[in-house]
Amino acid sequence: MLDPKVRRHLLRPLRSRRDRRTDSQAYLKALANLDKRALGEDLLRQIRTVLAPEKRDKSKRTWKNPARARELVDLAKALYASRRISTQQYVFYASSPVEDIHEANIFDGVYDSELRPINNALDAIKKKYGLGPDEYWYRGDAPDEYARLEIEYESILERKFLEALEEFGLADLVRLRKENAKEFDRLRERGRRTVFHSNELILAIRDVVLRYEDEAKEAAKIGAYSAAIICLGAGIEGLLLLRCLRSKKKAGQISQTLLKRVRPRSPDDPTTWTFETLIEVCLKAGWLPPVETSLARYNVSALAHNLRLMRNYVHPGRQAREQPWSEADKRDYQDANSIYVVLLSILGRVSTDKEVGNSNSLSGKG
Repeated sequence: MLDPKVRRHLLRPLRSRRDRRTDSQAYLKALANLDKRALGEDLLRQIRTVLAPEKRDKSKRTWKNPARARELVDLAKALYASRRISTQQYVFYASSPVEDIHEANIFDGVYDSELRPINNALDAIKKKYGLGPDEYWYRGDAPDEYARLEIEYESILERKFLEALEEFGLADLVRLRKENAKEFDRLRERGRRTVFHSNELILAIRDVVLRYEDEAKEAAKIGAYSAAIICLGAGIEGLLLLRCLRSKKKAGQISQTLLKRVRPRSPDDPTTWTFETLIEVCLKAGWLPPVETSLARYNVSALAHNLRLMRNYVHPGRQAREQPWSEADKRDYQDANSIYVVLLSILGRVSTDKEVGNSNSLSGKG
């Protein structure tokens, strides 16, 4: 029998922290981050106290009121600091009041000293080419001199908007917009959808599934195969959920015929079902037919369960109990990805207007 000391040495962690000083620095950094969160909570309480009386004062709600815009920006900052809203929501909530002030400035002629000469020059060019006041060229058809002036006009508006963001204390958004305007717009649009399209469940789930697909690929590129497999498993769960939502009534009826162990408590709400329940419902409904090749006939529901079990190794206890000392590798990821691709081809994507609503509803400010 091995000496206890020898045994402990042999079973020491295979991956050890090499630099204990880094750990102490990380600890202090973590505490500082939590302090910011706590300060955000305190700031949020203070702002709510200030804003509460003004809920009854409609005169202060006008979109042209800079004081009200500043309060909304401060509220967005506090909500973000206290982790009550996501980064995407913060970008939208913080920038929207400033956008209103910026648009009011355009409407009220605040920028006319810089914009009017350009407008006059644009009108002169249109008149020169025989276009009326309400006529315009198609995109790409305008004369070069007109296109250059349009770019100059837009650059002035962009500069004024950045100045407005700076004025309202949003230097972080100014930096983001300068460095990556596309990312700013992407984050803002996601934040906008959380407000105006929160009830479009199928579209939201599709977005989640696509995000998991992308994250699985990115994780696999750097050899983070466990993370990639977990994302693929979550993606499959999303695909099964979408299929059940497409035939919600039928799925709900079938769910009540399952064994008690997997029977859902809320048959009318597939979003609350477990991964296992979703697989069993789709199998019973005939939505997971077998797949045949020249070599074999594959049970698709069994493949789904296989990926589900791989995904469940996200739980340390299960991993240590069932696969101790093992690591997910490239081969495991390739198996998981193959299962994902097969199920994706069978379950397909929701695409009809009846299922996802009019896609045009996702355009515009809200």
